[in-house]
Amino acid sequence: MRLVIISCLWIGSHCIGQKNRIQEINEVTITYNLDTVKTQNEWEGINATQIESLQADDAAGLIRKLTSTSIKSYGGLGGLKTVSSRGLGANHSKIVADGFGINNTQNGQVNLGQIHSDNIIYIRSNSDGNSQFLHPISAQVAGSQFSLETFENNFGNEGLQFRLLAKQGSFNQKGSYGAMKFSSEKFLFSGHGSFRSADGNYPFTLVNGNQTSEETRSNNDYTDYHFGLTSGIKKGKSVIRLGYMQKEFDQGLPGAVILYNNSADERMENRDQNLFGDHVFKGNKTSLRSFIKINENHMNYTDPNYLGQNGGIDISYRNRSIQAGIAGENKLTENLKIHFGAEEVISDLLVSDTTFARPLRYHNYAILGLKYKFSKRFNLSLQLSEQFIKENNSAGISAENKFKINPYIELSTKDEPQKFGHKIWYRSSFRMPTFNELYYNNIGNVELKPEEAHQLNYGWSYSPKKYRKFQLYLRNNIYLNYINNKIVAIPTKNLFTWSMQNVQSANIFGTDFKIGSKWNVYKYLKFDIDLNYSLQHARDISDPNSPSYKDQIAYIPVHTGNIDLSINYKNLGIRFSNYTNSLRYALNENISTNQVDGFWVSTLSTYYSVILKNKNTLTFRFTIKNLFNAQYAVIRSFVMPERNYLIVLKYAFN
Repeated sequence: MRLVIISCLWIGSHCIGQKNRIQEINEVTITYNLDTVKTQNEWEGINATQIESLQADDAAGLIRKLTSTSIKSYGGLGGLKTVSSRGLGANHSKIVADGFGINNTQNGQVNLGQIHSDNIIYIRSNSDGNSQFLHPISAQVAGSQFSLETFENNFGNEGLQFRLLAKQGSFNQKGSYGAMKFSSEKFLFSGHGSFRSADGNYPFTLVNGNQTSEETRSNNDYTDYHFGLTSGIKKGKSVIRLGYMQKEFDQGLPGAVILYNNSADERMENRDQNLFGDHVFKGNKTSLRSFIKINENHMNYTDPNYLGQNGGIDISYRNRSIQAGIAGENKLTENLKIHFGAEEVISDLLVSDTTFARPLRYHNYAILGLKYKFSKRFNLSLQLSEQFIKENNSAGISAENKFKINPYIELSTKDEPQKFGHKIWYRSSFRMPTFNELYYNNIGNVELKPEEAHQLNYGWSYSPKKYRKFQLYLRNNIYLNYINNKIVAIPTKNLFTWSMQNVQSANIFGTDFKIGSKWNVYKYLKFDIDLNYSLQHARDISDPNSPSYKDQIAYIPVHTGNIDLSINYKNLGIRFSNYTNSLRYALNENISTNQVDGFWVSTLSTYYSVILKNKNTLTFRFTIKNLFNAQYAVIRSFVMPERNYLIVLKYAFN
């Protein structure tokens, strides 16, 4: 099957206030960040200029551009979107924003559709245990993590900066974003706000056997807004930040389109509040960070047409958590470093339904590791992590306390003149069942065991000498994951009563490959190409007598890919972006009735920037999404939008 995709260009906000042409960016440099390495290789993630050119609706549109990731999207636009990395479930990954983990102990999943992309300046994925020693320990020990940096929450020395953005698109999509930031060598102050809405009533073609009909998606509207404030101060080798952010969502929950029935009346309102702060000390030999985050998530779910004795559903959920910890690194000798940390997360869940559990969880993390450089080329990393979970349910039976120790070991080498690197690593990790999996009415199972993953990876990268007009980067990973006690939902007496159970084991073999290149034809003309491909064989090997034995796990595609092609001429740019998923299955039994067709989706965007006086830039962008009008669904019966348009106007003062 076709496997690749096409998309790679653009340079947006970094050309703002610069010379009157597109400028080459070889590295992404963030003056203040939490990694032990201050300068990131641009090939390892997605930088600000690429993010602007992609014009993604949300963080999911960016993350799907990373290797070995697959996105579950329940209808597009502002709907539910979750990520699977290397065949592991969404609950086995951590999302970290500006050094603070995004937590939800109720369902464990982070809805990427509710993370706006307008303020993201860098995003990357990380499955090994390398270089992020100042991140929360809960993220360091997760099976994988996705870290992102935002414009508002990072120090710089640019002085006063403004960002204003307005967008208009198909299906009555509207959006706006505004931010002001003052950053200097000593101070940071920023404020930002954003708004999005759409009626979501997009057309689609419904196929039922030999019959087709033109339909319109319903109950797919959404309205959401974010706002926040951040302040910070630098003094000597210390940095202190304090911030607040609030997000509110009101959206319909579109149902599956089955037998011409595409109506649904469920709605969800969500309010998420976060108060966060940290202190970072970076000395000559020691780096130390302490942090705290207080979060409250309030969700209200309604279904007026639910056929129950109370004549519908109207339930509120209140998930509260406090996350506090310390993380650090110390250089003991020229060749030996240690890193360490501890974190405590306290969370509970309050529900308006009096029959629901009242869980309270204490989750402790700790980590100790070392990195030894025993020659100019070889590095050895060793690490042990600990997790202890204590659970209390005041309204019924509590889940058992859990205690786990997990190792990590890595050997890497790099030949600096040719920039040829190799890395082999092993890690084990586990994730706790969520409150819903343990206690949800008619579903929860307090006997659930934690889901454990064992990951083995070999990878290499090659970046030959940079020539004056040409750059090339190659990277490949081969990995094997073994999952024990995988948590799945199993239907029992009917499709409305399910049971959460541990399935014995799953095996995942995968590989991913990335190639990136830049070609400066002459002074003003530049071509970029970025291609990645991932293969994942994720097999259920639990029961040899099961009809799904050795079948591909539901909704994990064997093949995924991206190709991005960009052309820049002075202040004019064109980007052709493609994304593909191969055939998948809606259930673990790989039979034709469970088959979900693969798809290939293309996006074409153009932009033009006008350089104004006093470091002002005005950028106009026009994007056509699903360029070839593909009919597809990521999740069976949750149809995705056909061809649609987006117009963006952005003003920036640097």
